[in-house]
Amino acid sequence: MQPYASVSGRCLSRPDALHVIPFGRPLQAIAGRRFVRCFAKGGQPGDKKKLNVTDKLRLGNTPPTLDVLKAPRPTDAPSAIDDAPSTSGLGLGGGVASPRTLVQSNAVQVAWRRLMKELSSLPRAIAIMALIAVLSGLGTFIPQNKSIEYYLVNYPDGAEKVLGFLTGDLILTLQLDHIYTADYFYLSMGLLAASLAACTYTRQWPAVKVAQRWRFLTQPKSLLKQGRTEVLPNARVSDLGAILLQRGYQVFVKDGSLYGFKGLAGKLGPIGVHAALLLCLFGTAWSGFGTLKGNVMCPEGQDFQVASFLQPSSPIASMPASASNVIHVNKFTIDYRPDGSVAQFYSDLSLLDPAQGGKEMMRKTISVNDPFRFNGVTMYQTDWSLSAVTLRVLGQDAPLARAAQAAEAQAAASTSGPTSSASSTSDALPQQRTAFNLPMASLEGKPGVAGRLWATFLPLAEPGQDGSAPKGISILARDPQSVVFYDAKGQFVGVRRPGSGKPIEVEGLALVVEDVTGATGLELKSDPGVPAVYAGFGGLMVTTLISYLSHSQVWALQQGSSLFVSGRTNRAKLAFDRELDDILNAVPELPPTAATTVASSASTAAPAPTAKQ
Repeated sequence: MQPYASVSGRCLSRPDALHVIPFGRPLQAIAGRRFVRCFAKGGQPGDKKKLNVTDKLRLGNTPPTLDVLKAPRPTDAPSAIDDAPSTSGLGLGGGVASPRTLVQSNAVQVAWRRLMKELSSLPRAIAIMALIAVLSGLGTFIPQNKSIEYYLVNYPDGAEKVLGFLTGDLILTLQLDHIYTADYFYLSMGLLAASLAACTYTRQWPAVKVAQRWRFLTQPKSLLKQGRTEVLPNARVSDLGAILLQRGYQVFVKDGSLYGFKGLAGKLGPIGVHAALLLCLFGTAWSGFGTLKGNVMCPEGQDFQVASFLQPSSPIASMPASASNVIHVNKFTIDYRPDGSVAQFYSDLSLLDPAQGGKEMMRKTISVNDPFRFNGVTMYQTDWSLSAVTLRVLGQDAPLARAAQAAEAQAAASTSGPTSSASSTSDALPQQRTAFNLPMASLEGKPGVAGRLWATFLPLAEPGQDGSAPKGISILARDPQSVVFYDAKGQFVGVRRPGSGKPIEVEGLALVVEDVTGATGLELKSDPGVPAVYAGFGGLMVTTLISYLSHSQVWALQQGSSLFVSGRTNRAKLAFDRELDDILNAVPELPPTAATTVASSASTAAPAPTAKQ
């Protein structure tokens, strides 16, 4: 290599390998991995002349040419150049930067490097992940998104504190009732995302760039530093390159020096893992700010508009276009186990488009773990309830039967006129016209009620003038399979199954339970972040496997008839050693005469076939 310049008998090897260390440190020429100290003319290793501010700025921000090294020492007096206005982004005026601008720029760079170093710290990243794990565990232990009364009742204050310290007031104050949408949870995810991005920027990506470089070694002692080194007598570098190509290596040869590598994807794997984690965090944040949720309990045969029950989680959440559609509950059914408990419940739903006159767009029977998805809205089967009970009164002389006849006659008179109303009043109504549909209300959580229970009341008289409760029949049910009757005094009368047709006598009335109408409990959700989360987890699985691929490197140097070979890998070192043994054993040994010819023509021989980068 030709010397570039000479100062006091010391050489600076290459202009592109020269780097000046400012702020009073000795001028150093960095060539490869070796540092060669160089001093200006007249200087000695023992001289430590203190530089002023102008010297430091010039040495740190101008090209390191001989003119700069030989320039006379400037004075401390201000010059017109220093005071001239800046004409570039770095505050350069006439090619010289002002001291104030350079100091500010250097301070920003130092602060940026410190920030990147702190964010890319592995212990801090582990601490942030541990914090997110603890918060997620609390969100699993404490029920989320319940009413205020729920936390005040189930986490009371006083001697009955949960775990001795957990109260409803503490939960509400620390936002533990909605941990996954709390400010500190989003802050933790933001810090983790910043840590992943900083680590990728400062560590992973530079490592990939280094791995992509063609690193030719020209000295045998350089090969000794790379790892395991072997010497093959009477061997050619071109033969080794051909064998490496067959093994899947990318091979590059120049002037008797060889460099080959494979498994570069293993270096890209960690970057992919970080990118997948960032995508998961982005999807989680997007779900938190853009989700719309709601619950509806709709009786069988009724319908509802989707938009009426979707509530946005934040002001930036937007209603999907499909929210204007209407859902009609065609049928609700329940399957039971042999012991009578509920095994599964189903809802037959139809998606109607009001803009097309209620045309049915989709239809599906959903159940638990089998939701209904349409145009960005997902509908889950989560609950069920009892909506109403249908009773039929036997006997035309019963007061309720006469009331039904009168209501029927009034309805007929309003539609058919006075002539037909007289005849319809005299005719006996069929028994199915004396049926009543009584709505049922849930008593779950009421004092003295255990489990789920629905009830309704059939009045038989007007309320008393003193405000006393009216006389009537109490009807209760725990599921659609059976109905329990109590008389006006609260005495148990009997149980009937819906649809059995068997009457029961209560307070002088013969009643038949025709049907119990159920209601389906649906959870509506529009979550725009779900695709990003799913894609992130899918990418995380793939990139994690890719990151386990070994990045193997092989160097070789032709020195006369001998071939120096060295190699290393970052994973599976034993397997790499066996592979390298097989490669070296496969290199053919040349006869001594041929080896002498190779030695004499090594510098002019044509390169071996190379793979494209």
